[in-house]
Amino acid sequence: MNLFINGQATILPENSSIDDVLKHIGQLQTGGIAVAVNDMVVPKSQWSTSQIADGDKLLIIKASQGG
Repeated sequence: MNLFINGQATILPENSSIDDVLKHIGQLQTGGIAVAVNDMVVPKSQWSTSQIADGDKLLIIKASQGG
């Protein structure tokens, strides 16, 4: 299926979850990460069960400190 991760077109297998997407992009550390699917923030507790659909737009934000 085709989807967009932070504006970049990406192809992933059908029935992928948010956890699968994070593994696909190499984001193994999930502390300080927020994920929105089609402009709706998904709670971390739902990442393993939230299925991504063809054409979805994901925004993955990583918190950082400093100024």
